[in-house]
Amino acid sequence: MRRDSPAIRALRWAIVGAGLALPLLSLVPLGSFWLWQNGYLIPWAIAACISTVAAWAAQRWLLAPIRGVPAAVATDAGGAAPGDTTWTPAEQAAWTKVQENVKSADPALLGSREALLALGQRTVETVATSLHPERKDPLLQFTAPEALALVERVAGRLDTFVRESVPLGDRLTLAQLKALYEWRGAIEMAEQAWSVWRVLRMMNPASALANEVRERVSKELMAWGKSHVARKLATHYVEEVGRAAIDLYGGRLRIAPERIAGHVTDASVRDLAAVEHAQAEPLRLLVAGQVSAGKSSLVNALGEEVRAAVDALPATARFTPYRLTREGLPAALVIDSPGLAPGEDHVRALIAEAERADLLLWVSPANRADREIDRAALTALRAHFSARTNRIAPPVLLVLTHVDLLRPFQEWTPPYNLNDAASAKAASMRAAVEAAASELGFKTDDVIPCALGASRARYNVDAIWGAIASSLPEAQRTKLVRTLRDAEGAWDWRQVLSQAQGAGRVLVKALGR
Repeated sequence: MRRDSPAIRALRWAIVGAGLALPLLSLVPLGSFWLWQNGYLIPWAIAACISTVAAWAAQRWLLAPIRGVPAAVATDAGGAAPGDTTWTPAEQAAWTKVQENVKSADPALLGSREALLALGQRTVETVATSLHPERKDPLLQFTAPEALALVERVAGRLDTFVRESVPLGDRLTLAQLKALYEWRGAIEMAEQAWSVWRVLRMMNPASALANEVRERVSKELMAWGKSHVARKLATHYVEEVGRAAIDLYGGRLRIAPERIAGHVTDASVRDLAAVEHAQAEPLRLLVAGQVSAGKSSLVNALGEEVRAAVDALPATARFTPYRLTREGLPAALVIDSPGLAPGEDHVRALIAEAERADLLLWVSPANRADREIDRAALTALRAHFSARTNRIAPPVLLVLTHVDLLRPFQEWTPPYNLNDAASAKAASMRAAVEAAASELGFKTDDVIPCALGASRARYNVDAIWGAIASSLPEAQRTKLVRTLRDAEGAWDWRQVLSQAQGAGRVLVKALGR
């Protein structure tokens, strides 16, 4: 059985409501006649006038704070609409400029088609210029498939809106809409007839005065509501145009979603060749730090499926990938890195690998104070991603190893509460966490103290997993943008060959005609 759309159901209820309201509305003329017949019309009119004036004064007092605030300021008080969490810093900057257009949007523009189109064009130009400032023609920086994808998306939204929100939107033909438009003059005739009625009812001054005051109050309330709705419509119009423009000029419509879901980057193809074939791009976790910081021990501690034991691993001489599996974790690779050493070559190699990572686990020993190499590498890494506004920087967690070797050296009875002032070991661990966070530019909540050595039982590995789980949403956003950028630059030679064959067939048919 076919179910009615929300618009059809609303229309059905409106008809039922009109049927119930008509008998009640008939009481107005009949009741007025009864009041006049029994001599109560003037006292009733005076009472109605007094109650209307009281209501008018009450609404002036209650709405005064709202009426005194400009529309733009009222919009700001509610806070700017948030952007998409997967947007890059450059796209977020473009959204900020769109919000500036929202503040300057005049609700009166909704009545003019030319002004409305000009407002939309200005919003698109703002986004295009923001995302392609180096181009002389930023408005043309999109492909034909992107434009078609945008039209398809907007058409889909309009189709849903018309079918579900417009009464009889899926039933009315264009001819019927044209006929309704031609009958718009009936509204002006009704307004003129209402003006004549207002003059005629002045024959009863008391009733006319009460009605005029009531209508004045109603008009003011409706005018305020109309202005509020117009401001909302103008705001949503600019925001929707801005969102669509950001997706268009940010390249998010260039690659089909199914292609992104099935795209595997060259780096992951290479890294997964040693383990097994991948059907989707995995999450990439990069482990970095100085020599003997405990990087390989961390890789080994993160999962039983990591194939090589730490004591069988020599000092890692290159970036080495391992498959990481854990219940609740998406397909992931953990990549062990060579130990950092002084020199720009080491930092450049690390930054190049971080470009292909979605989450960084920075390993630093708690019992060593020589963190200058770590600090220099982290500073260069942060500066690199700050300059890359078309990418999202991967989140970084600081894993503080060797906390079991802090003072007092012989004490080791985990677990420890770092806020326990009575425990000397806990106090040493807390001081080490605060010092490492301060020196390397981390929040203390992003520092996980742990012990991963083979001589003692591992400590706080679950806390590392908990921190990874908390960072997964941000890491997934980083992965989405990374995969999108890689797919944009990837050449699909089979697709190019197919396009060439299609063009050849079209040419042969044209020549045949």
